[in-house]
Amino acid sequence: MTLAFDRRAAGWAIALVALTASLAPAATITIQDGVFQNADWTTSIEIINGGGSVLGFQVATGGNPTSFRRIENTLNSAIGTGVSNTVLGFHRFAGGVYDPAVGGPIMSLSYSEDSQRISGGVQACGLALRQGGVVYYGPGFLTPTAFGTWVATSQPALTATQFDALAAGVQNPDFSVAGAPIEFGFYRSNSTSTGGGGGTTYGGIDHWSVVLTVDAAVPAEASTWGGVKALYRGDNGAR
Repeated sequence: MTLAFDRRAAGWAIALVALTASLAPAATITIQDGVFQNADWTTSIEIINGGGSVLGFQVATGGNPTSFRRIENTLNSAIGTGVSNTVLGFHRFAGGVYDPAVGGPIMSLSYSEDSQRISGGVQACGLALRQGGVVYYGPGFLTPTAFGTWVATSQPALTATQFDALAAGVQNPDFSVAGAPIEFGFYRSNSTSTGGGGGTTYGGIDHWSVVLTVDAAVPAEASTWGGVKALYRGDNGAR
């Protein structure tokens, strides 16, 4: 049997899918943690020049108000090198994976956390995500200058263009249905001055939260020719 496929009708079907998506309300998905069990978090690092090391672990008391994750960034000395050393720690939440090919494209992200300066210098903070093995870092802010004080920071309506990878050149994650699954977490970073000495900074994080605003009306199958043809036929035929 030959299937007659009317491209003009298919064009109407695509337009109908796009119109339906634009009229559908956005959905929100919240990924969060305020307990920071060690089994739920893993840490990986990226460095510039001499770099350093990163340690992250749960502390049962002293958070806002109970447990929190403590982050220790140690920088190697850059004395005599003429350069600055940098270390970036990506702390990944095991329960924070989203697949835009299944759930729909991400329209924006809203990030919030409570941060604390415990000892040493301040740490650079922000939302981070990993996609296709590449870590992308969001807009940064600093832990509070005062010691032992919890400060809440919110960053609403973040888009893919506000994230970049460490490698040279602009690199943005893919929030569309063509994008690979995304692992969410946060980062903490420190740098020495040019030719400066090393040392360790100590900070804390609590009430980590990422709210995804997604267009659930655009699943991956509707964006394929097979999905469009199935809509045109009005059946669930093979794609």
